[in-house]
Amino acid sequence: MDDDEYSFWLNAYTPETIPMERLAKYMTQLAKMLGHEHGVHFNRLERGSTVNVMRVEKEAAPKVFDRVEQVARGEAANDVIAAFDELNRLLRDDNATGRLSRRASNEPTSAVVLNFPGKDLPKPHTYGPFNDVAVVEGELVRIGGKDTSAHAQLVDPEGKTWNCEMDRQLASEMAPYLYKGAVLRVTGDARWERLEDQKWQLKYFKVQEFVVLAGDTLDGVTEHLRSLRETDWNSLDNVDAFITASRGESDGLH
Repeated sequence: MDDDEYSFWLNAYTPETIPMERLAKYMTQLAKMLGHEHGVHFNRLERGSTVNVMRVEKEAAPKVFDRVEQVARGEAANDVIAAFDELNRLLRDDNATGRLSRRASNEPTSAVVLNFPGKDLPKPHTYGPFNDVAVVEGELVRIGGKDTSAHAQLVDPEGKTWNCEMDRQLASEMAPYLYKGAVLRVTGDARWERLEDQKWQLKYFKVQEFVVLAGDTLDGVTEHLRSLRETDWNSLDNVDAFITASRGESDGLH
């Protein structure tokens, strides 16, 4: 056989007991980690708890193996490491560990190339929730509510959606700016929590006040931010020499 063979073993479930949706989650992350989607194929499930066997075409085999070695050294790209981390989270949730073995096309036996600690990993800490003042700038895209409070959504220049709450009086003052393109700066009390993946999540945002940023639109703010990346310095061969000359220092760099 000219193709490499990889086996992902996890000590939870059996081929008969693993739910299809759960198996699909493992396979999705394995596909992301190994990459080269046209050269990596699911082959079969084997016993020994659950063993997902994959075939890697010979053209893709060296690249896939290099990618796995990068994961083992912690030097892979962020999206590849993210897939490895997600596999460990799945294993931890299943109270399991895992390992990835490779049998090269010219070898009679397989060897472990990557271990997945899974349940043995220390559980990351979460922080909060705690309260703090928050300021958000964005375009108003939704506002309303049937109870005593009103709810609104703003989209910031990066495209992120922020959900917030306010009293009806403030909502009525904000409503005329719905879909008008104006950028609003809202300030209020926020409740934050840091999740296991170290990302901050806004749990609750009660707006106390807002102002309209005069003359600005969301598209305009976004375009301005992009333009900040472009300067004439990009065309200079020697920025240091240019700065020295602009200061009137003609004796050159030392």
